[in-house]
Amino acid sequence: MLPPDTAVFARHTSQADYRTGDLKLGCIAVLADLGRYLQVPFGCLVKYVGAMPSQQDLKRIRNNLTNKESKILTDDESGLRWTDFTPPAKSKGFEENVFKPLGRIISEILAEVPNRRVSFLANPNETPLSQRNNTSRPDGYLVLSDKQPEAKMHWFDIAVPFEFKKEQDTESLRDDEQKIIWSLHSIMREDPCRRFAFSITIEDTQLRLWLSNRACLAVTEPIDFLQNIDGVISLFYAFGSASASSTNNELGWDPTVERIRDGKKIQYEFTIGDEVFTTTRELATYGADSMVGRGTRVYEATDAGGEKVAIKDSWREVERQSEGEILESILASCAEKLQVEELADAERYFVGIRLWKDVIIDDAPDVTLDPLVGEEQNRSWKWVSIDLQPILSARPHLPSAGDIPNSGRLSAFLPTQSGGIARNDTGIPRRVHTRTVFNDVGVAVKDVTSLADNLTCLSDGLKALYYMHKAGWIHRDFSVGNVIWVGGIGKLGDFEYAKKIDSQTSHDVRTGTIHFMAVEVERQKYLFRPTTSNVRPVGRKPHDTSLPFRPPFRMNFLHDIESVWWAFTWIFFYHTDTDTTNANHSLDALHAQWKKFQLAFPGTVGSPSRQDFFSFVDELQTVCDDVLSETCRDVGDCIPHFAGALQHGYRKAEAKYPLLALDGTLLNDIHRQAAEYLDGAQQRATGIELCPLPDLLKPERPRPREETTPSPKKKPRHD
Repeated sequence: MLPPDTAVFARHTSQADYRTGDLKLGCIAVLADLGRYLQVPFGCLVKYVGAMPSQQDLKRIRNNLTNKESKILTDDESGLRWTDFTPPAKSKGFEENVFKPLGRIISEILAEVPNRRVSFLANPNETPLSQRNNTSRPDGYLVLSDKQPEAKMHWFDIAVPFEFKKEQDTESLRDDEQKIIWSLHSIMREDPCRRFAFSITIEDTQLRLWLSNRACLAVTEPIDFLQNIDGVISLFYAFGSASASSTNNELGWDPTVERIRDGKKIQYEFTIGDEVFTTTRELATYGADSMVGRGTRVYEATDAGGEKVAIKDSWREVERQSEGEILESILASCAEKLQVEELADAERYFVGIRLWKDVIIDDAPDVTLDPLVGEEQNRSWKWVSIDLQPILSARPHLPSAGDIPNSGRLSAFLPTQSGGIARNDTGIPRRVHTRTVFNDVGVAVKDVTSLADNLTCLSDGLKALYYMHKAGWIHRDFSVGNVIWVGGIGKLGDFEYAKKIDSQTSHDVRTGTIHFMAVEVERQKYLFRPTTSNVRPVGRKPHDTSLPFRPPFRMNFLHDIESVWWAFTWIFFYHTDTDTTNANHSLDALHAQWKKFQLAFPGTVGSPSRQDFFSFVDELQTVCDDVLSETCRDVGDCIPHFAGALQHGYRKAEAKYPLLALDGTLLNDIHRQAAEYLDGAQQRATGIELCPLPDLLKPERPRPREETTPSPKKKPRHD
């Protein structure tokens, strides 16, 4: 029996709320994406930081801290204690003053580490510089020592952010958690040179160590800063020893990526195998916005000879093949099952991959740390749900590059989640860091403004799907961001989720936009089977083994083609034509079109408006007639007919459910009809230029500053 297909999981950082730049809404989206964090014993995580001091080293350090002129430690009749650090909850001073002695303690411990390259700074009223207009401020941070003299700190330079609270009540814990998660999020999304990041929170005397990587967010059970002196010394000694390396890879930096300046712009040099590639611009970086997942970034770059390429940097699950291997397998299947002339044609419509390599750090593949290693048996760990009620607020952060515009607003559906999002899976997927270099660099179909070129590109993407389907594969992720326009040809890319139709594998949850997902895939059930197909015959018992077996839901080629329909429809509902724009088309009409777009593309899983939009063809016809401009309507008048043809194909395939009739005849018929609809529309689209509706509807507002410095008169903790 084939396993069920991958479940759907919406990525909230791809929703409109996150991209508004509002810090409060952005925080909600990040927390909702995570849903939970892993709590582990202190020793599970601290062992990954760096070289721990031996018992002999601990004794030496304790003696040094006791005998030094600074006298950080006091050893008297009451026992060993920090000389100047008293329980913050008992102090009446301001928070930043109460924790000042902590800076001296950390600095003296770090001084015991030879060749350390980090130092501690407590600077709660300074906002680190940010490429994304991030105005949050940690209470303190370990920073690379060679960066300390700079007038202002950048998020690039922060090794370990800190958050402090005098109290350890529920609100203080929640505030520290949310702020430290946002700091970790800022590091991981902002810096392509970071593979993972540590952080520290302290509430009164309770210290917790955090780890963020692309597999999970983990935190330790708290240790008492006053009582567990050896634990505190070991932790900061480990950070010091981790920084002694010239590459800082134990602190999460990537030695295979170097940040460089190209005039005023920042670019990156990626070492992939034996070659070095220099980026020239971002193509898509929104995949890094979600803390857990593939963290995909895509850049245009040049090799040493100046040849233009595209580089994709991401973290795939260790059990999955790389994208290069998957495309290689697809082409091998095409060579086996297609005619010679078909194979030559097929290769034109797939992006060309030059090379792919897993990232190697210290002679080993760069795999995410797993804090549960060695803890599987004693169950000393647990998942903790995240409270989604935000505390952060204020100025906008800047959006990432290359995202697919989305109408979904996270705030509209989060209240139904009762403050947290439950997750059924209990394991942590191990992820391996991988890079792919593509020969083809073009423009994603979503950014092509010529309607004729746009539809030609989409039509070519459909051709690539046809050859994949004929060779026994499905793509599973067709979208307006995955088909690119290269030299007058549309090429299909992003094969990371592609599978053989009869594949026996099933992986973790899918994440990302659902704009172009077939409604059956979204619902994970067959929706067009006969209404009586699941009704038990009269007289049969519920568990009668002679009843037909109901197969688990799996994607098929019809779902890929429906994704093409959603992309086709998105083009017309997200845009209007420039002639209509120049003719001062009514704003009311544009708002009416945008409202229908939001119903069709809500960006949330399980929205009934999306399924209704596809399913009721007569109503779809009325909507197209009512809201699309006359020019666009004349080109896209086949939208309802295309939807109807797909539904007919589904009913034919599912007519004898639980048996599914997905034969070659149906494949050829549905592809032929889809190609006719796209080609016909393309022929009517000559000379039409597109304008995105949001560009016409968005209010004028000041451009966000590149960095923000708080007024000297007001020193808020987070603004």
